[in-house]
Amino acid sequence: MANLDDMKDLHQGAVLKRKDGTCSVMARSPLGEVTPEQLDTINAVVKEFNLSGVRMTGRQQLELKGIPEDKVEAVIERLGVVGTAHKYLVQACIGITGCRLGMQDSMAMGAKLEKFLDRFELPWKLKSSVSGCSMSCAESYVRDVGLVGKKNGWVVLFGGNAGKGARKADVLAEDVSDERAFEIIGKALDFYSENAKKRERTAPFVERVGIEAIKEAVFGSA
Repeated sequence: MANLDDMKDLHQGAVLKRKDGTCSVMARSPLGEVTPEQLDTINAVVKEFNLSGVRMTGRQQLELKGIPEDKVEAVIERLGVVGTAHKYLVQACIGITGCRLGMQDSMAMGAKLEKFLDRFELPWKLKSSVSGCSMSCAESYVRDVGLVGKKNGWVVLFGGNAGKGARKADVLAEDVSDERAFEIIGKALDFYSENAKKRERTAPFVERVGIEAIKEAVFGSA
């Protein structure tokens, strides 16, 4: 697989080149939703460019595979809206829109969170998710930023990671409104952005500076 320097000339929507020299493009599927019209577009692009196929990733995205590097721009242009990319994607479960256990509207909150995160310029990648109840089907407890719905509002989580150095996120607040949750997340990310090392994810950042330092930055000293 290519290193990060090989990405500098690739379109924002493309991912790292494979050993065979081809690239992949993540089709836009916000919160895992794709319309019939968008599926038609994806299918047409796969056939038109004779691509090797489509894969559903763990982050609720459709990955178009086997794209020659010189065809990436053309594929993304042909995809249209489906080819647009957000800086910080958000994963979400269906919450009260389709689950009997749902306590909050995780789909609507996820859409708001994705838009909210676009304003930030962070030191490294960010994975976020919104779960409609404490079952946490969107795995909010192992995300950089997580939200979990409860009867009286949201649990705000920070500093989780599901990778090799797995870490359960710390709770910053409980039973808060949408607006308060975004205020807390914004302050936590501002502190992270200002104090993190280059390419340092939130999990090692929290372990390095301590969760109390983050809470003080968010809420002030007691």
